[in-house]
Amino acid sequence: MPRVCTICSHDERHAIEVDICEGKPNTRIATSYGVKEQAIRYHKKAGHLSERLALAVDAERAAKADTLLDRIEALQRRTEEALTKAEEGENLFATFRGIAEMRRNLELIGEITKELNRQPQLNLHLNPEYIEKRTLLIQALEPYPEAKDAAVRALLESEAREPTNDHH
Repeated sequence: MPRVCTICSHDERHAIEVDICEGKPNTRIATSYGVKEQAIRYHKKAGHLSERLALAVDAERAAKADTLLDRIEALQRRTEEALTKAEEGENLFATFRGIAEMRRNLELIGEITKELNRQPQLNLHLNPEYIEKRTLLIQALEPYPEAKDAAVRALLESEAREPTNDHH
């Protein structure tokens, strides 16, 4: 019998999905609606999220980001003007201060436009501790060839899906 999704049948499904789409932590959502965190993970993984709702939340987030981006770009223009005046007046302190402000503005713009990604990436399959544990697991499964083959396939597939760190 197929598993029943407790989020799909929840009275406040819409509100839960809004929170999910807005990126709120699963633990907070689970606590707020009296559901298990595992149920939220299942709901997302099984593809039960309303596609229309997810698109609407993404559009709203993009509209807010555009507004913020416009404001930061306007601030950047003012900063550039102030920097030009500082340079013309040969005020080194104000010049370096302007350069620092411009750098911060550009970082914000990069984060908003997704041109700058500061999230650290972990390549687990290169971690020596993981390699050691993986080796121990495969060795422990040696007497069980079918289980060993299945574990090796699963590990290889998992490692192939791991994101690379090529796009700084």
